[in-house]
Amino acid sequence: MSRLPDWLHPWRWYAATVIVETLYRHVILRETARAIGARCGRGDRQEWRSLRRWRAQLLVSPTLWGWLGSRLGIRKAAETRQQGQAHLTRWLGEMRLAWESPAKVLGALAVAVRSSLNGLVHDRHSAWPATQFRPGTDGGSPSGAKPTAVPTEEDPVRGPPS
Repeated sequence: MSRLPDWLHPWRWYAATVIVETLYRHVILRETARAIGARCGRGDRQEWRSLRRWRAQLLVSPTLWGWLGSRLGIRKAAETRQQGQAHLTRWLGEMRLAWESPAKVLGALAVAVRSSLNGLVHDRHSAWPATQFRPGTDGGSPSGAKPTAVPTEEDPVRGPPS
């Protein structure tokens, strides 16, 4: 088990703030993928394919704020910039940034991203508040339950004692 800082989105190469800022620049400010890549320090001249992937996965992938998608009415991936703009605008609205000036949005993204990830537990399929038990599990104590098989070095398939 690991505890990640709240600015790092689980199972992603880039920090969560970078993902949201680049999506904002791409789908709302309409900057090119190459220009955004150069701004982020990418030295290559190739188009940054991650932008398309992030746009499609935003609010539908469990590892890219997918737990918010159903609440915000997002059911399928954004295939176009226009759909990506709608998805990101809903995400920004959830963070109370939707109708601000670009300078204000870009200045407030780090705080919004941190607050969106703060206090959550992720398992690659869903996310839930760290203060609650995982959905679908009872909070009861395991005491009194039958022992489960625990493999050992000598017997990797050994079951519980009879």
